Amino acid sequence: MKIVIAGGGRVGSVLAARLVAEQHSVTVIERDAATCTRLFEEVGVVTVCGDATNPQMLEAAGVTSADVVAGVLARDSENLAFTMLVRSMSPARLMVRMLDTSYREAYRLAGVKDLVAEAEVVVAKMTTAIDFPQVAGSLPLGDGDTVLFELALPMRAQVAGQTVAQVRGMEGFPRECVFIGVVDPQGRATLPDGSTLLKAGHTVILVARRAQLAEAVTFLTREPVGTTGVAMLASTLRKVDFLAPLNTEELETVARGAEHLQRPAGTELFRQGDAGENFYVVLSGEVQLKDTGGQSVAMVKQGGFFGELALLTGEPRTATAVTSTACELAAVGRDDFRSVVMANPGVALEMSRILGERLSRVQGIKPSKRWGLFGR
Repeated sequence: MKIVIAGGGRVGSVLAARLVAEQHSVTVIERDAATCTRLFEEVGVVTVCGDATNPQMLEAAGVTSADVVAGVLARDSENLAFTMLVRSMSPARLMVRMLDTSYREAYRLAGVKDLVAEAEVVVAKMTTAIDFPQVAGSLPLGDGDTVLFELALPMRAQVAGQTVAQVRGMEGFPRECVFIGVVDPQGRATLPDGSTLLKAGHTVILVARRAQLAEAVTFLTREPVGTTGVAMLASTLRKVDFLAPLNTEELETVARGAEHLQRPAGTELFRQGDAGENFYVVLSGEVQLKDTGGQSVAMVKQGGFFGELALLTGEPRTATAVTSTACELAAVGRDDFRSVVMANPGVALEMSRILGERLSRVQGIKPSKRWGLFGR
């Protein structure tokens, strides 16, 4: 599109650069010659050095044939004069930044439909950030009664593993709250439909009434009823023999780094021969461990753990793990675990001794080599 911007200051410069990057044809009208030179050299935008409230300058900038004209001048009085001139010369879509809200009615009478109230946008974003620290970003829409916002789903979010349609049908979810985007941890965005699966750690983009924002944020960040918190998970981890040397603070650090997973029955968590990157604690449900032939060798129930030997020794997985029922699991990763253990050499040695004794019992022989954490 052909776009004319009145004002090459901070906002005008950033706007011009973005539009040029998106392959639009952009012309900036700016009084200051040095600013015009900088915009041309750094952004590659066409500039007209002159007064944007001068009809000759507007004609030179191509306002009569523009698709969009944006006013971002330093004062509302200048923007208003610019607006009225553009309306007399061009049918282009007109957008204006409003600094003083007392000009709102004047802009409306001048025919401006796309009006950005800078102070209102800033205040709305800041108040939303103050009231809802979980919200990553927000933008007021219309008269400010509606808000577009981003929210990262916690690792233990109740809605993780549910589809958009399922969440919208849940009791307590605001009916006027709409999902418009989902962004994965790599920054890839998708436009969701009813079948889109919401995942922990992903960011959702929604539109909601401001009055329902608190309700929406609380609902989407709520943890499942009956699951353990950090302290309770740390208490469960204390029952794991090789974690016994860790103190309460260290155990809670491991617990905070754990990834909370919700998996339906029949989910394969890992296969025999896979590398061991983490071990699992069963928070609810049951997990079956199978041998090469698919025969069950163990059943791990609530409070139990599995997969730790491959993580600690560096050996491949010795069994395949499959959920027998719907399960909640805590997955403790190698890096998070290692950072805690290696910070205390005495603890690492004691854990190595415990691991060696356990392997000796499992193998029915005395260990001929000292086993170390994360490898021999």
